Amino acid sequence: MAEAKYKLDMLKKPIWKFVNPSDFARNNLLYIQESGKFCSGKGYYTKRSRLGSYLIMTTISGKGVLEYCGEKYSILPKTVMFIDCKEYQNYYTDTNAGKWEMLWVHLNGNNIKPYYEKFLEKNNGSNVAVLSDNNNICEIIDNIISVSENYTKDSDSEIIANSLLHSLLSECIIKSGTDISSAPDFINQSAYYLRHHYSEEIDLDFLAKEFNISKFHLQRTFKQVFGISPAKYLTNIRINHAKRMLRGTTLSVNEISEQIGMEPNYFIQLFKSLENETPGQYRNKWSGKLK
Repeated sequence: MAEAKYKLDMLKKPIWKFVNPSDFARNNLLYIQESGKFCSGKGYYTKRSRLGSYLIMTTISGKGVLEYCGEKYSILPKTVMFIDCKEYQNYYTDTNAGKWEMLWVHLNGNNIKPYYEKFLEKNNGSNVAVLSDNNNICEIIDNIISVSENYTKDSDSEIIANSLLHSLLSECIIKSGTDISSAPDFINQSAYYLRHHYSEEIDLDFLAKEFNISKFHLQRTFKQVFGISPAKYLTNIRINHAKRMLRGTTLSVNEISEQIGMEPNYFIQLFKSLENETPGQYRNKWSGKLK
């Protein structure tokens, strides 16, 4: 059973919309539970756990604080908070700021967990992330509030809500974390090198030496920017080139593996582990030769 304790200290009349989704939405879609806009005073707080819901919140002005899973976060403008409400959470107005104006939505659905896990992965395990300047999260939540206000199960509300929630989750992931354009030069240079020299023998030690950087710093920073290691980035490039050649040329599997810088047996094993089929099966499927 959910446990909750809170104090509403509102500086303005709150917007607070509740939704009762249909069984169809609960079983098949992302769905809204609650949404709103609060402008809280310094006495506002919510303490809660064991709630079957996820919460996304962004600050318009002022400052909030989140205590969650042993971490303490500041929730500032141009940040977004994303939590699983089954875990204990305590969020409140920062008393020094004295005000916290925020937009929020409680949501759930069968396929929400992968989004949540991707958000954490993108932001190195943090439940609060900095947003890029061109994010549309406030606009999307405003639209979610509008749908919630006029919500009926017998209309298209649930499909519209599902679409908006997918957009919100995607925006939280895409517009958070490190902006590739602002990444250190050695990261963009190493990625460029991998894209243009993928057929050569390259490892982390080689890249670190090439760009005069610690291999541990290179590995860590590369993963922060791209979400994967340099080795995985290189593998993806090689496999994608292999797919193009399997579909667009008559080169043998051995010839293709040579062109992407891999030993044939390893290439076949790796391709099968990633695609659940051999290179030959992949080629036959896309050329219409399957029987």
